[in-house]
This record gives sequence, C-alpha cells and structure tokens, in this order.
Amino acid sequence: MQPRIVGHRGVAGSYPENTMASIMAAIDLGLEWIEVDIQPTKDQVLVVCHDYKINRCSNGKGRIDQLTVEELQQFDFGSWFAPSFAGETILTLQELLRVVKATGIHVNLEVKLDHEATGPVIASLKKELETSDVSPDSILLSSFHHDVMREMSRQLPEFRLGVLAERLNKKIIRLLDETSAFSCHLNARWLTKKQIKKLREKSVEIWCYTVNNPRFRHLSAVDGIFSDFPQRFLAPATAQKTEG
Repeated sequence: MQPRIVGHRGVAGSYPENTMASIMAAIDLGLEWIEVDIQPTKDQVLVVCHDYKINRCSNGKGRIDQLTVEELQQFDFGSWFAPSFAGETILTLQELLRVVKATGIHVNLEVKLDHEATGPVIASLKKELETSDVSPDSILLSSFHHDVMREMSRQLPEFRLGVLAERLNKKIIRLLDETSAFSCHLNARWLTKKQIKKLREKSVEIWCYTVNNPRFRHLSAVDGIFSDFPQRFLAPATAQKTEG
C-alpha cells in the first residue's frame, strides 16, 4: 500500500521549517498532510516552533516560554535557512488554523511542553481549535509527553490522537489503550515487523518519522511517513515544484 506522505514541519528539507513558506510549499505539492510543532509563549499564545529556544532557527536568542508573542514576531525565522526566505515570522496556531480552514490541508499538531502545566496549555489548545471551527477530521494531535496525551484525551475527545515514541514497548501500548489512540508514531530507524504486527492487531495506524529515503524497507507496511523531502515520494512532475 502507499502510505500517507506527511510533510515534516512543512517541507523542511527545502524551506525553513514550521514557517508559512514551508507550509505553503507542502500545499503547492498537493500534500494531504503536514506536521508541525506547537508550544506556548510567555503570554500563553500557542506558536509553531520545534525547539524550546529560537537560537537555531531565527536571528534571535532565548526561550519561547520566556518571550511574548509580540517579542517573537520581531525576529526573522527564514534567513537562517537561506537569504531568499528573509522576513518569515513565527506562526501562531491561530494563523495556521486559518490556512487549514482555507485550503483543506490536514495537520498533525505535535504539542511540546517543557516547564508549563499541562492542563492550562491543553485548555488553550481546545479554545483555539473551537474558535477556528476546523473539522476534527483535519487535525491529528500528538505528543511525546504521556501526561499531554492523557490530558488531550480528556479535554479533546472528538479529535484523533497519535502517541509519539522512539520504540514500541509495554508502556506505549498501555498509553495507546488508555487514550484510545488513532495512531502510533515511531522512529523509522527502530521499527520492526513484530511491532507492525502488534499494532495491526490493535487496529492502530502506524506512522513513522523521519523517512527521507524512498527505499525505506517498511514503506509499504505503514500508514504514514513524515518526510523532510516529501517530493521524493511523489510523481516527478509534482516533485519538480519544490526543486531549486
């Protein structure tokens, strides 16, 4: 079978990750799904960023949770990748959900928390999702944090959940059951046929990260792959849209 091709942080191999440019590139490719990371600012606004610090992917320094959204929006999140992307600003979840609503792209939101209390952050997420009026079918919620998964299961029962893990083990299997998860997102490096069989028996979808080689040995056995270079898995005419 052909798995879902999920644009990792948009099209992170060719565009600055988690930016509007990267997300629009995924849409231009015709991808059905993208994955992005969300976390709260100092003033509790959910923004799209992978690292807890902005040092790597902007011209600024500091922690997301120690800066307000207004402060974060002063930084350039594009030129670190290439000068042609200068001026890309940090995306808020609200801005992203407007794109989801307008274009029909599906998004896997990975919730990242460091020091923040889980309950209030998931309550903020719930409010944003309700306000945006996006269809639950357009959203998949995931996290490596088990308390976050449990809280999303309690507060957002109408949304599909994906449990993130490096490897499948008994603790992850219990969490899948506890949260009635739709999918399990595993590191492609460690995936085995035994794990695939176990998840198939549980009717849980198998999504793998990060797969950049089309010769991935389990490609036909999984339901989805996250890729920095999704164009490598598409027909040549489509893939050319992101070249150069």
